[in-house]
Amino acid sequence: MNAPGTPAPGTAGPTPPPGLQPERTELAWRRTALSVAAVSLVGARLLPALFGSAVWLLPGLVGLLLAGYLWLASRRRHARRVPIPARGPGHDSPGAGLLAMAGAVVVTIGLGGLAVILTIHL
Repeated sequence: MNAPGTPAPGTAGPTPPPGLQPERTELAWRRTALSVAAVSLVGARLLPALFGSAVWLLPGLVGLLLAGYLWLASRRRHARRVPIPARGPGHDSPGAGLLAMAGAVVVTIGLGGLAVILTIHL
């Protein structure tokens, strides 16, 4: 029997508690959603002032909706990942659809920001 925190024979290191990794992942998704929401609010505040039209509120509002969707989808993803005793150890692993969507949102926001900067300075 090994002491707590010491690696088992034939393993590389101590095994982390089983509940921490899903919690850290869920917190990372929450930070991503909050970042998208913050950038969207800044865009909704600055874009109409820079370009003089209320139409420029639309990217900020769309970003806020996407941030809300990211947050809700990550909560559902976390709920599916946390093992439930009735489900047993063979629960399904979530797909990469949410990750692909988050990547697309971040790239779109970045390209939009670049376009705004180039428009202002050219």
